[in-house]
Amino acid sequence: MASFVDADTLLAVDVGSVNTRASLFDVVEGRYRLVATGRVPSTADAPLFDVSEGVRQAMDRVQAVTGRRLVDESEALIMPVTSDGLGVDVFVATTSAGPKVRTVLVGLMPGVSMESARRLAESTYLEVIESIDLLDRRKDEEHIDRIIAARPDLILVAGGTDGGATASVLRMVELVRLAVSLISEDLRPRVVYAGNQHLAATVAERFGERSPLAIAPNIRPSLLQEDLAPTRLRLAEVIAEVRGERVGGYEELRQWSGGYLMQTADAFGRVVRYLSEVYDPAKGVLGVDLGASHTTVAAAFAGDLYMNVWSDLGLGASLPGLLRHVDVEEVQRWLPIEASPSVIRDYIYNKGLSPGTVPVEGDELHLEYALARLSIQAALTRAQRGWPAEWGGGSWLLPPMEPIVASGGALARAPKPGYAALALLDGLQPTGISTLILDPYNLAPALGAAAGPLPMVTVQVLNSGSFVSLGTVVAPVGRAKVGRPALRLRLEREGGGEDMEGVVRVGQLVVLPLRQGEYANLTLRPERGFDVGFGGPGRAGALRVSGGVVGLIIDARGRPLTLPRELDRCRELNRKWLHDIGAVT
Repeated sequence: MASFVDADTLLAVDVGSVNTRASLFDVVEGRYRLVATGRVPSTADAPLFDVSEGVRQAMDRVQAVTGRRLVDESEALIMPVTSDGLGVDVFVATTSAGPKVRTVLVGLMPGVSMESARRLAESTYLEVIESIDLLDRRKDEEHIDRIIAARPDLILVAGGTDGGATASVLRMVELVRLAVSLISEDLRPRVVYAGNQHLAATVAERFGERSPLAIAPNIRPSLLQEDLAPTRLRLAEVIAEVRGERVGGYEELRQWSGGYLMQTADAFGRVVRYLSEVYDPAKGVLGVDLGASHTTVAAAFAGDLYMNVWSDLGLGASLPGLLRHVDVEEVQRWLPIEASPSVIRDYIYNKGLSPGTVPVEGDELHLEYALARLSIQAALTRAQRGWPAEWGGGSWLLPPMEPIVASGGALARAPKPGYAALALLDGLQPTGISTLILDPYNLAPALGAAAGPLPMVTVQVLNSGSFVSLGTVVAPVGRAKVGRPALRLRLEREGGGEDMEGVVRVGQLVVLPLRQGEYANLTLRPERGFDVGFGGPGRAGALRVSGGVVGLIIDARGRPLTLPRELDRCRELNRKWLHDIGAVT
């Protein structure tokens, strides 16, 4: 990675599977600010299969808004800025577009290196189609046949601590080498070796120059140590190479970015990890990116990042994959309208075929947000399995998070902020006290990529108002009958205004008017058995809270949030919650 640079103007491009965005940042009154953004349909898929066309169209949108010329007569990026103010100083790019990278995992022990390899695969844009380990009882020839039949784009080989196992690692390496040698040269998969580094030279010699091999840091350098981040960066380069063979324009982006071409998920995770280092260390930071082809969940605890990318969950091409995790009846339970199973399935499969479409009718809008809730739920549930036990790993209860950052087209284009807020509340079910932050311009990946050459961009833009606070959420955890008091509160506004106090009862969703930019002192007195994060059930406390475009949200509907069995009652509750949060009148 290059060293920090001194620059005023940054252009960041994010190439997604549905949209391509270009965002221009410049120094305004001594601080970096978002100046303009342009969004166009991506051109990574048919008929163009070239990301550069969409990038240029998005840049044209920025040029039209700002009047600033970004490319020269040959359509090349002008960089650095000229004396008459043309071009940009720094260009960064992130990408999640392109075909799925079919992957075979090869390792030693199922609960050690293979588990680490699987977590690595789940943290980036890989689709695991086959796994082979040392305890697999199939014969070597069967393993080779399986690898050849899988037609992978990539084979990830792991195993052996640094200075540890050698013979068993080399046996698996030889198996992979034989399989690759039997595949025609134009179809050979790339091989990434992330095992015992003492064998790296031997592995490279075994494969020779004819087989595409990349040596990456060991994902399990010792038995008790797992380190995925360095390997993830090396793997991102290989993924870009694989996709670049099928989709044009990647090489041009790599040249323009000068080494700052990142996977969107990696850049998103970098921002989440940064926030965890500046916010309350007693809480984690959660980021959710609900895309069309992937759903990314990034959680950071005191600087340690845990990231998952689920390629079978998303609100576009991957939407049919949701039916592997939930049934249609569960979708019905999150709807404020009546919809038959066939109508729901038709919507899911049509959206999978036409991911760029947006809801135009009320019924489609409600379906979209019901599916968003369930996609977020499924992604979070799977991600939590890999978190440390002290941070809720394996639990159904989300640990305290501050803040929670969310992005994705469906959330950003909500007709009213209440739709996005309710989808996040229902999908994530936060506990205690947290803040919901929406990234409406999909800036998090841009800021994550920019943190390399221009770290101050990330710091200053995050505090500039380009992100939207939906509001502070208070979610007491406890059990009691519906209608019983859950907590008592008093809200004292700063700078004047009417103070408020009252009782919130179990089952209620209450929104108090506290707008973005407003602050208040909030005193909470939970009833016995209810915990709001002040040290245990029944413990009272006070804190300074900020408002949001929705307001101050008190969610006393229970954790976990359970819905009635009767669909009529579910519809009634969903309509009421939409009204309570201000999404409908």
